[in-house]
Amino acid sequence: MSKDWKNIQIIECEAGDGSTITIFRQSSGRQERYVLGNGQEVTANADGSFSIPGANSVLSVESV
Repeated sequence: MSKDWKNIQIIECEAGDGSTITIFRQSSGRQERYVLGNGQEVTANADGSFSIPGANSVLSVESV
């Protein structure tokens, strides 16, 4: 069964190579998640940054 996710926040981040990556905070009404534009989930770190599973990059928040 497919869940309906709604964007509730757009977060601009900077990758280690200086590129800008957009992360979307989404809600299904029961759960929240953070995803890239292609739908790949990212992990929110305790320090406020994000990590892409399987990649060695940390994304620093530029603007919310």
